[in-house]
Amino acid sequence: MTAPVLGPAGTRRGGAARMDSLRRPLDLCALALTGAAAWRSTATQTHQDLVQPLPLTCRIAVVPTVPACGSTTVALQITGALTRARRAPALLLSASPGTNTAADRLSFSRRWPLEEPVPTAVPPAQLGPALRGAAGCGPDGLTSCLRLDPGAAHLPPSWHQVRRELGHFFDACLTETGLLPPEELAEIAPLHHAVVVVSPARRREVERTRERLQGLKAALADRAAKARADGAAPTAAAPSAGIAGGPLPVVLHAIVATTPGHPLIPRPEADETLIPYDPALRRPGPSPLRRRTAVAVAALAARAVDAAAQTVRITGEVAAGGEA
Repeated sequence: MTAPVLGPAGTRRGGAARMDSLRRPLDLCALALTGAAAWRSTATQTHQDLVQPLPLTCRIAVVPTVPACGSTTVALQITGALTRARRAPALLLSASPGTNTAADRLSFSRRWPLEEPVPTAVPPAQLGPALRGAAGCGPDGLTSCLRLDPGAAHLPPSWHQVRRELGHFFDACLTETGLLPPEELAEIAPLHHAVVVVSPARRREVERTRERLQGLKAALADRAAKARADGAAPTAAAPSAGIAGGPLPVVLHAIVATTPGHPLIPRPEADETLIPYDPALRRPGPSPLRRRTAVAVAALAARAVDAAAQTVRITGEVAAGGEA
């Protein structure tokens, strides 16, 4: 028997390749033999959350905690999960100052401000499709991506402009940022339904991110309490805590495994999702994900959509209470 080829670090590349080729058939066999009732139930609920109707744009921010932690990949995968499930257009704002950003990976991305502005004579009924086309559109006809000139470690001023002018013409609007200081993260979080903070699957980084998220949630709660103390009660016309006066944004923690094997990290908590290592995430272009990876990405996207739906429900209840 020929021994597997060893890599520079002594890794068994031949064995790893064979296991990778066998993993998908093993997953399918497990589903066929066990019925996987729990998997089917989870997948059904996730899909229902993903496709629930929204009368507003679902806004999501994806923020890294350290460089090269996989936040761009997470943003791209969430965008793909939303467009595949909802069959509605999504806009990805690439505002990261790093290299290999979402705009770099998507060949159809455009730069903001748009080089070819939309004609002013476009009828209102066609304005949305015209703007979506001007923002670049991928082969699926649903995904658009705009490159924003980065402003050092902060979001560029143009980000506020583009999200106001274009965001509401899309079913979902995601922002891929670079590293943000805690103050700026707390400032932009209420402008979103969900904030996905990404860290690598390393114990120290996970623990540091948990501390940071505790601080973010405390800062958001303080902002909401101050708004209530000032007499600005949440209403549909006077937002205070979150978008349109709704609840505080959902803060999610995506833990990305960037190497094979089982990462040594604390057990994920309720708002944490482990995205397991998947070679498909490193390949250019669309590539089938492993089941666990696809489920994790879909769960993140579903939580964001459900947060937007909750905003709609609460805003409607506030408006109904005001009429009563």
